[in-house]
Amino acid sequence: MKEKRGPWYLFTGLAIGLVAGILYSWLVSPVQFMDTDPASLHPDFRAEYRALIAQAYLADGDLGRAQMRLALLRDENPAAALEAQSKQAQEASRPDREVQALAALAAGLAQSQSLGTPFSPQLSSTPAGGETPQELAPTATPKQDQMILTPTPTPLATFTPRPSATPRAVLKAFFTLSDRQEVCDPELPQGLLQIEVLDSAGKPVAGVRAVMTWDGGQNAFYTGLNPRISPGYADFQMEPGRVYSLKVGEGGETITDLTPQKCQVGATSTGAETPSPAADGSYWGGLRLRFVQK
Repeated sequence: MKEKRGPWYLFTGLAIGLVAGILYSWLVSPVQFMDTDPASLHPDFRAEYRALIAQAYLADGDLGRAQMRLALLRDENPAAALEAQSKQAQEASRPDREVQALAALAAGLAQSQSLGTPFSPQLSSTPAGGETPQELAPTATPKQDQMILTPTPTPLATFTPRPSATPRAVLKAFFTLSDRQEVCDPELPQGLLQIEVLDSAGKPVAGVRAVMTWDGGQNAFYTGLNPRISPGYADFQMEPGRVYSLKVGEGGETITDLTPQKCQVGATSTGAETPSPAADGSYWGGLRLRFVQK
């Protein structure tokens, strides 16, 4: 008499085999990745890779080397990726140096692209103008008795000096307020504080830390997070009725009594007519500050 057995023993064996395979691959002999391509990394590790590149750039200021390293990630737009990561790092309260470095490198890449000098890590072996290189005639090999044997001097050991790291001292420079304007523009967010930081030559500086303080609070933000506007641009959203103090740079002066002001209907800070943004005929304006390296 044959015993009727259902198909459950097959499923039981399959389940045991799957569990045993998973345990073996996870615990006994897990997969180890070695010398993997940076472009194949997990997004979290790619972000960490960008942060390390940015901090190296902050130390030596070598934009070409940073571009070569970023090219390994094969981002479609490295400047946009850095800009987005710098904003995320600031929102996530990452270390100040990391945010500063990401902002500086993002601004450097954006400025390089705006100048029309995009970096290309690929080298072409084709001559300029598409010309085909001419074949050279083979050189006749001299006979042994025709050779002039000249002793070859032994070269001495030489050391090629590496380029010295250029500290970005301008990020720690003393910045002073050179211009202050009240901005009445209903097209902008109400209470928007806009700052622009320039060096002693009048060029915008990315990666400068600005600290906004008020009664019971403090927030740090950096220039360079919006390089499309300017590498030295940064902004902060002020709340009406609250008084702020601002310090730009590690050794900069502190600007006090910063607060949104009421703007009248029908006129901007430039005198142009604008539609009323509110029913009561008023809205909160902003401020625009410019800081220059002393």
